[in-house]
Amino acid sequence: MLFIFYCIVSSFVVTFLLLPVLIEVLTKQRLLDIGGRRKIHKGFIPSMGGIAIFLGFIFSISVWVPLSDLGYYRYLYAAMLFIFIIGLRDDFLPVSPRSKLATQLLAAIIVVWGEDYMGIRITSLCGFWGIYELPLVVSYAFSVFVIIVITNAFNLIDGLDGLAGLIGAMAFTFLACWFMLVRDGQNHSWTMALMLIALIGSVVAFLCYNWHPATIFMGDTGSLVLGFAFSIAIVKFLQISGNPDFVSVYKFNAPISMALAFAIIPLFDTGRIFLLRLSQGRSPFMPDKLHIHHLLMRMGFSHSQVALILGTMYALLLGATYLLAKRLSDNFLVPLLVIVCIGLHFLLDYAVNFVFHYRRRNQVKEEGVAV
Repeated sequence: MLFIFYCIVSSFVVTFLLLPVLIEVLTKQRLLDIGGRRKIHKGFIPSMGGIAIFLGFIFSISVWVPLSDLGYYRYLYAAMLFIFIIGLRDDFLPVSPRSKLATQLLAAIIVVWGEDYMGIRITSLCGFWGIYELPLVVSYAFSVFVIIVITNAFNLIDGLDGLAGLIGAMAFTFLACWFMLVRDGQNHSWTMALMLIALIGSVVAFLCYNWHPATIFMGDTGSLVLGFAFSIAIVKFLQISGNPDFVSVYKFNAPISMALAFAIIPLFDTGRIFLLRLSQGRSPFMPDKLHIHHLLMRMGFSHSQVALILGTMYALLLGATYLLAKRLSDNFLVPLLVIVCIGLHFLLDYAVNFVFHYRRRNQVKEEGVAV
């Protein structure tokens, strides 16, 4: 257990000490994120905080993860380096969406393909819709698709002080605990747990500077790396859960539902805005202010309040799914999660419209009294 303490403390300390230096350097070099337009913040704030997150993570796992286990995940580290570089490049000079997607595709293929004893991929749907083991080609393709979708969904929620870091820290904590509880030398879940613990330390240190009012943003350098690590952890979770030889008291009866619950806030937000944009005849990739955090701020909540509201919602949905996934099947629970998300969408729209009309009515009354 001392490894856990050393791992999280070392990544926290390295990231925490690097961030002030990074803020100073980025400010002097005028590598700043300009507020305005669709961005919530005002003024000039340095970005690329992901550099400190990544370095803290690399330092921690290099020191505390055994060399034999580091070798097992060498493809993953190589892929994360690709993601880090494209994120860093995009923060310096914007990269085309095609270039970013191509790099993500390459990184996902590296991890999924790997060598036979290492490849991290979804091998089974665990009985969902009557499907168990997936054909090899389908397994590869579906795993790559899941990695890219979750990576970009996480990247898209990084639009508010503290939000992506808070959701990431909560998700990594739950996943790290699960990997520790089911640790097995054959599936290397203990090593995955240590990697997630190192990320937790780095993300918590970053939140000290990113909580509103933020003095630095993580940028694509951080959000893409965290999103990629998040997606890999979920795929690994499904890989272990789908193994017919896996027996544990911590095994879920509905692992697909649990995997969806891990990423429910990013996936819900991304799916929601994509459908809204398509319904309005616009490109689903066209940026706007339709994200959940934009709507909650429009209702009058502050940065910190919105982050805490979404963090609380995430914890409640995750906890409820955890309890249900121990007893119910994916055939029942997955549709239930979809219905809950649809209900939250309509509830959110109703709340925003109600607040807007309430404020408008009060404004008209005040103007009438003034006249």
